[in-house]
Amino acid sequence: MELKGHNNDVTDKDYSITFNKLFWLFLIGSVMGVIIEGLFCLVTKGKWESHVISAYLPFNALYGMGAVLFYVGAVKLRERSLWVRVIFMTFAATLLELICGLFLKYGLGMRAWNYAHNFLNYKGIVCFKFSLAWAVAAFGFCRLYPYINKFLIKFNNKKQNYFCAIGSVILAVDMLLAGISIIRWSNRHYGFEAETQFEKEIDTEAPDEWMESRFMDWHFLE
Repeated sequence: MELKGHNNDVTDKDYSITFNKLFWLFLIGSVMGVIIEGLFCLVTKGKWESHVISAYLPFNALYGMGAVLFYVGAVKLRERSLWVRVIFMTFAATLLELICGLFLKYGLGMRAWNYAHNFLNYKGIVCFKFSLAWAVAAFGFCRLYPYINKFLIKFNNKKQNYFCAIGSVILAVDMLLAGISIIRWSNRHYGFEAETQFEKEIDTEAPDEWMESRFMDWHFLE
């Protein structure tokens, strides 16, 4: 079946949402997000900052999830107008940022970013300025989407299944370790002593000094 508004050589199957595609989107988006934000800090602050959310690997899962949301939106709404897709992606990305920010604030008593001084902000977690930035990113993604999808199709084969499966395990372990370390970091700050040997090991391997250097701009709410 041919799709309206697209190359006649592209079929519905090529626009299927598969695990392999999502894996590569998440991986590339996570790494590119760190690079882009690092360059932004270099231009605006005069120094490179690595805003990773991981234990050891150089990636930020928030940007990876954003890339996945953009792709799913682009696929599901590919027959809709450009502005409908951009609005949906902007809303989805802003909602994702809001959910993560609320979890940090009310679940861990922490803040990883602060938009409190920006115009039209909500609890300092989301604001008009950065929602607009998401909109610009969504617009660019929509314009590049046919090329992105064509690129991802190359990885949608059985040979890639093994690589994606192994890569997913590595990413999952790294994210799990990061999550556990962040929770212990928060618990230590708020006076909860390690009760198990595992928690003591986490405190030894990921002390406050290391966490502060790894997770830049993360602060506790007093």
